[in-house]
Amino acid sequence: MYVRIVFCAIVVFVAAFPARAEAPATPRQAYLSLAESAYQQGLETCPADVERWLKEWKPTVEWGYAPPASPIYLAGLAGSLYDLTKNEDYAEVAAHWLANQHRFKESCPEHVIKYRPEYGDGLPTMTDFFHLPVFAQAYLHIKDSPAVTAERRAHIEASIADSADYIRNFPEWGPMNRTMLRAQGLVLAAKALPDHPHAAFWRKLGDILARDSWGQWEEEDAQIYHPIWFLALMHYADAVGNPSLYAQHQVRYYCDYFVHLLSPAGMVPDFGDARWNENWAGYLTCLERGAREYRSPQLKWGAQRIFDAMTEQYGSKIGLAAGLTLTYAYRWADDSITPAAPPARSEEVLEELIGKKIVFRNGWGPESTYLLLNYRDEGPFARVARDFLRLTIPAEEERMHHAHSDENSICLFMNQGSVLLHDAGYRDTMPSGPYGAYRADYFHNRLVARNDKRDREQPLYEFLRNSGAYRSTQTEKIDFLTAPGAEMSRTRLTDQRTGYVADRVIVRLTKDDIFLVFDIAKVLRPEYYTFATLWHGTTVLGQGPQHYITAVDAIGKYSPPQTRALLVQFLQSGVRTDGTFPIKRYWQDETAVYQAISSHYRAGQVETFVTALVPHARGADVQPLLDSIKLLHVDKPRDGLGVQVQCGAEVHYICVKTDLDMDILPDNVRPRYSFDSGRVKYGPLETDASFAYARRSGNSLTYAAANMVKVIFDDRTVFAGRTATFALQPDDLSTGYGPPKWRYWEDTVDLSQPEPAAEAASRWP
Repeated sequence: MYVRIVFCAIVVFVAAFPARAEAPATPRQAYLSLAESAYQQGLETCPADVERWLKEWKPTVEWGYAPPASPIYLAGLAGSLYDLTKNEDYAEVAAHWLANQHRFKESCPEHVIKYRPEYGDGLPTMTDFFHLPVFAQAYLHIKDSPAVTAERRAHIEASIADSADYIRNFPEWGPMNRTMLRAQGLVLAAKALPDHPHAAFWRKLGDILARDSWGQWEEEDAQIYHPIWFLALMHYADAVGNPSLYAQHQVRYYCDYFVHLLSPAGMVPDFGDARWNENWAGYLTCLERGAREYRSPQLKWGAQRIFDAMTEQYGSKIGLAAGLTLTYAYRWADDSITPAAPPARSEEVLEELIGKKIVFRNGWGPESTYLLLNYRDEGPFARVARDFLRLTIPAEEERMHHAHSDENSICLFMNQGSVLLHDAGYRDTMPSGPYGAYRADYFHNRLVARNDKRDREQPLYEFLRNSGAYRSTQTEKIDFLTAPGAEMSRTRLTDQRTGYVADRVIVRLTKDDIFLVFDIAKVLRPEYYTFATLWHGTTVLGQGPQHYITAVDAIGKYSPPQTRALLVQFLQSGVRTDGTFPIKRYWQDETAVYQAISSHYRAGQVETFVTALVPHARGADVQPLLDSIKLLHVDKPRDGLGVQVQCGAEVHYICVKTDLDMDILPDNVRPRYSFDSGRVKYGPLETDASFAYARRSGNSLTYAAANMVKVIFDDRTVFAGRTATFALQPDDLSTGYGPPKWRYWEDTVDLSQPEPAAEAASRWP
């Protein structure tokens, strides 16, 4: 009863505080204004949250004692605002909530305290690693205010001490968010209570925990957790007074990484454990700090882009935690830096070892086209930390850590403001939902594979579904190219346990924003396999032979514009099947569209899927689109796939080699390939290239090819490498002769002119 009276009484006191005037125009002042707006809202909502907790809270096996968070974040925000303004009203509110947080322990049943050994030294005021950094920093802000009476100081310092001591029971480690939050909390506790007998221990343990993150790569691949880890690292560096953090190349990397991931929605998109637009204030604040440290117009632009987009969508309704974060954006922002957007282009984000993402885009605006491919695996780093987690917490469904089975998955596809494909979400329950929700592979827009043969009458989802436990894979980039009129990525997934290697090739026709997805799976051992490509949406607007029209009408509470729909066209037929099944993902009912095939395969045999993804006006007739896209006849169908797309007067030819090893000759003489050993004819185009694209309009042919010796169009050689001598050989006896492969070439040819010399590429312009 005493707790209830104390917290009800504060309502009358805080409601009398005046609201701040309208926000000034500068971004920095806008951050502060929005933080103050969050504070005003918190004054009203926090007492109600406390009342609700007092009435409804019951201890759980998973969490034990879990006091309410709202008072801590309100105190944190009030303390930060006091530090910025020196308004004693803020200090009074912060001191009140900090001094009374320990009283919630009175609601914890005795049997809970006795049941958990970590409570043996006494029940701590805070059991959540998110809370101690906020609490301790709030106290540091108001420590010298007259609002901190001797009685309040005693309660506050006791709460900091028992909560810092509590971390000894589980000092979780590794380059991840929870570790850095612990480290931040410990060093702030030592800073707040420098004379406490345990202060040196707290500081030492905090420094030890931070080592795995300082100058290291984060083991998490999750939209929610990146900024939590990164901000905690920044706050830790400030707390210990070590600005050399920003000399670490990883820090600059993650700042650039966040900017280059930004979607037309104005935020880092969902991947891994994620929620739509979650923690936007965290990303913004990281970028403001990065912009200041590196004097970067692009990072400044990224922060402004996030702020403009999110405030347009949410207005001033933000939570206490976001408001607190924005007070640091205000501290760190430097408005003397003029924002400048990075070049708007399709690109790797940022490379093929750590980020392992590829973005296709045509701009930075809300109407731009955007597609994000994630091919990240666990990676060859943080091995000890990952193994520690695997053996310490139940994370069987995670790609360690907080990541999903989303290798080679399309996480987001947007066009003209509409969302056409989106990611799966976080989890349904702890530690994951039924059948690995929402982390397992079948919750993502990707190729999935299973051993065994699916019965022809068996529902596909029933066949694919399992516990959702993660199966370790390795991924790599094979190629990424941008050419006049087309862009291409090829990324590979190797799943030794299931027994296959799968390349996903994505080709974007840049003028018409038509995407072609080639999934190419090579079987590693003789076995029955079932392969399926999955594409998810909230609504199926229509369907017909080998095609479906889908839309995303909602992502949780967010309703994206509903002006565009997605044509999903399966270009292959035969013994494969296609259909739909209901699936719950992102905490909502959705529908999966699929094409699947089951068969017995020999080792080395290849299975393929070719899918066209075509954005179009919602309600439009898709028949002209269906008629415009078709497979090309290929003379070696096991070795190549070709697609023809008719767009007005232009005809596009897309050629993808399925077996990149087919060129290799039996004799161990260099060059160990030739045009004849690798040649595949795709309709009118013949080449040994791993990828080729051509666009014909009348007599004008524009082509691009990669990793090739020769390109022929309509029996006319448009490119040929020159013959060279290869005197260096493995046996040091023989000499080889032949044209080497060229990395890449593009050109435009007038087909009405006489054919030039055969070795056309070697002619000077």
